[in-house]
Amino acid sequence: MSSHKPAKKSHRDATSVADMLTSQRPSAGGTPAEASPSDMDLMGPAPTMGASSEPSSSAILHFLAEVKGYLESEIMCTAAEVKTEITAIGARITEVEHRVARMVSAQNSNATLTNTLQHRITDLEIELEDVSNRSRCNNLRMRGLPESVEEADVESTLVQCFRKSLPDILEHVWLVDRAHRAPRARGLKNS
Repeated sequence: MSSHKPAKKSHRDATSVADMLTSQRPSAGGTPAEASPSDMDLMGPAPTMGASSEPSSSAILHFLAEVKGYLESEIMCTAAEVKTEITAIGARITEVEHRVARMVSAQNSNATLTNTLQHRITDLEIELEDVSNRSRCNNLRMRGLPESVEEADVESTLVQCFRKSLPDILEHVWLVDRAHRAPRARGLKNS
């Protein structure tokens, strides 16, 4: 990319372009000689192209060069302004991306912490229910259950013992919420 500095706009460039354009306008009377003083004010200074009413090719080339220079300087100024604005927008977008990344990281940390706390709450609820169930007044403690009975078979073994001991109670009454082995009571001897 070239490092051309945009040309400064000069009043002379704009005036000479305007002079070239206004000198070609016909006046209300038809020729510049027949124009009224107010028409002459609108037309600007008289053309310096010679006796002929047609501009010379060198005057046209000079005019086109001035227009080209003016347009190039305008384009360079506009391009520099656009580049500056794009750079500023790029910096703002980068800052927004960094902020979003920090927010996502914080959100992920919060989600992980929330999941950990939910699991801990679930574990504590299970422990609380177990402690509550073991301390109830309506729990039955059965002694003498053989050690050969597996933990999974404790409930069915107890229901069979109750049916033998209390044959008059109907089948649907035997509802056992849970059954498990308890630690041996203090002071009892091993049998």
